[in-house]
Amino acid sequence: MRRKRYQEGSLQIRSHGKRKNWAVLYWEGGARKYYTLGLHSKMSKSEAQHKQAEFMGEINAKAATTPDPAITFGNYLSNVALPFMRKKWKRSTALTSENRITHHLAEFSETRLTAITLKALQTFLGRKAAELSRSMVAHLRWDLRSVFKLALAEGYTQRDPTAALYTPREAETEPTRVMTAKEVEQYIGVLELRESVIAHLAIFAGMRPGEILGLQRQHVSEDCRAVTIAQRLYRGDIDTPKTRSSKRTVAIPTKTASLMQEWMGLVAQSTEAWVFSSENAAKPMWRDNIWCRGMKPKLKPLGLDWANFQVLRRTHASLGHEAGIDPKVAADQRGHGIGVALDVYTKTALSKRAEAAEVLENSVFAA
Repeated sequence: MRRKRYQEGSLQIRSHGKRKNWAVLYWEGGARKYYTLGLHSKMSKSEAQHKQAEFMGEINAKAATTPDPAITFGNYLSNVALPFMRKKWKRSTALTSENRITHHLAEFSETRLTAITLKALQTFLGRKAAELSRSMVAHLRWDLRSVFKLALAEGYTQRDPTAALYTPREAETEPTRVMTAKEVEQYIGVLELRESVIAHLAIFAGMRPGEILGLQRQHVSEDCRAVTIAQRLYRGDIDTPKTRSSKRTVAIPTKTASLMQEWMGLVAQSTEAWVFSSENAAKPMWRDNIWCRGMKPKLKPLGLDWANFQVLRRTHASLGHEAGIDPKVAADQRGHGIGVALDVYTKTALSKRAEAAEVLENSVFAA
């Protein structure tokens, strides 16, 4: 961010007709200005200098709090926007969002913030649509809107060029897959006990991987029929739960609870002990480690190595929907809103859609 220059001003005598005045010359907004201090005949030089110091103090104070109109996007981002956003982000959010922003928006770093146009930003999203997933492009659009909304509020710009931004149609939508009931049986059948428990918790209890790996003995009921989500693990960092409520209780079905009881017999007895600890037992396991070392190699021969933790979460939602589970109950179990449950995670099988189409057609032609 460009440093504001401290000014003392230039004390001069200026004539207005037959009168002479003390005046101070100074810079403001890139223009040379002057301010009349008083009549030369009624004010000594020392008095004029005292008034000059008072006036320039006000000018310098004003300049210190006025946003720099020539600030670059990069300076604004690093000195204003990101420090503000970090205050509201969770640590896990900061790890992904800040990296995405600083990496992808770097091409605007040397551009003056006020010179960035809607056309330039939309062109930028168009280029990214050819390289990245639709989800990532949508996130970048959201990032830009957040950055410029703050700039407008803080007076760094007089307009927001992001208000009309849209996610380009060319942005590819990643295919979303879920497992069938038969595939779930195969999936669980090839895993070792530890990985099987984790898969059960994800598929049948709807837990996120970070919630599973953030469990300590104190969070698991004695009969393993319920676990409390009080924290989550993200890239080795223990953070608060993703849901807005500080804690939630997840119900564990019978077969999963039985399997978990078997596993808990191998876990250290301390209440602080990690349910799924690393080799030294002092830290919890990372998601990537458990997936790459314990799950994916076992699943690859079955052709199910595409079914990562995101797929497990969608599978929980989709199989639950097919089983007729109330959407609100399922959403509460997974820890998010009912709209997300239906729009994002739930995928209906083609056979179910075919049945629905038959029902609709028969309702018309049956008569």
